[in-house]
Amino acid sequence: MASKKKRQLWKSALFFCTVVLPTALAVAYFGFIASDIYIAESKFVVRSPQKLGTASFLDMFSKMGMAKSDEDSFAVREFILSRDALKVLNADLDIKASYSRPNIDVLERFPGWRYWDTSLEAFYRYYQKHVGVEVDSGSSIAVLTVKAFNPDDALKINQKLIEMSEAFVNKLNERARLDLVKSSTDEVNLAKDKVEATTLELMAIRTQKFGGSPEKQVMAQQRLVLEQGFAQQQLATAMTSFEQSRVEAIRKQVYIERITQPVKPDYPVLPERLKNIVSTFVLSMVLWGILMLLIAGVKEHHA
Repeated sequence: MASKKKRQLWKSALFFCTVVLPTALAVAYFGFIASDIYIAESKFVVRSPQKLGTASFLDMFSKMGMAKSDEDSFAVREFILSRDALKVLNADLDIKASYSRPNIDVLERFPGWRYWDTSLEAFYRYYQKHVGVEVDSGSSIAVLTVKAFNPDDALKINQKLIEMSEAFVNKLNERARLDLVKSSTDEVNLAKDKVEATTLELMAIRTQKFGGSPEKQVMAQQRLVLEQGFAQQQLATAMTSFEQSRVEAIRKQVYIERITQPVKPDYPVLPERLKNIVSTFVLSMVLWGILMLLIAGVKEHHA
C-alpha cells in the first residue's frame, strides 16, 4: 500500500514538473510579463532600365521600362542587415536606447540576461533578430520587417532603412557610372589634345616662313594634315565610345521602387500569447507521456 502511494506521489511530482510548472510559467510570462511587439512592414523591389530587344520593332515598346535586378535586391538586403546600417541607425535614431528601455521585459530588451555585455557587437546580434529582409526569388520583391516595442519606433526604423537603402543604391550607381565613363573620358581628352596640337602646328607652318625649300614646307604641311585627320578620326571614335559608355552607365543604374510604404502599426502582432501557452501545455503533455512510457518500459524490463 505504501509502495503504491509512493508511486502515485512520484507520478504526481513528475506531472507537476513536466506539465503544471512549465504551463504555469508560460501563463505568467505570456499573460502578464511579455512585452507587446509591434511590426512595421514595407515592400520594395530593386529595378534597372531594361535592355531593349532587337527581335522586332513592336517588342521595343513592350520591353521598355524597368527590369527586376535580383543581385541588387540581395545586395540591398545585405546592406540593411550590415553593421554599417546599424551604426547609422544608432547615430540618427539611437535605437540602442530604444531597445534598452526598462519597461521592456527582461527576456526581450537589450542586453537582457547578459546585462554585462552592452557592446556594439552584442547589439548587432540583437539587431539581426529584430530586423529582417526576405527577398522572393521569383518576383524579387523584398519584404522589410522591423520589430519594436513601440509603434513609433517600428515605423521610424523602417522608414529610415528604406531611405538608407535608396542612398546606398544611388552610391552604387555613381560608382558604376564613374568606372564606366572614366576610361572613355580619358580617351576623349587625349584625342582632343592631339587634334589641337596638330592644328596649332599646321597653322604655325602656314603663317610663318619655312626655313628650308618650298618642297619641304609642302611635305611638312601634308604630314600634319594626315596627322590631323588621323587625330580627328581618333576623336570621333573616342566620342562614340564615350557615348556608348554613358548609355551603358544609364542602363546599369538601379532604382528602389517602393511597393508598399511602412505604416504605423496599430496593434501588437507578437507575442502570440494564447498560442504560446497552448503550445507549452501540449509539448509538456507530450514530454510527460514520453517519460511515462519510458519509465513503464524500464519497469517491465526489470520485472
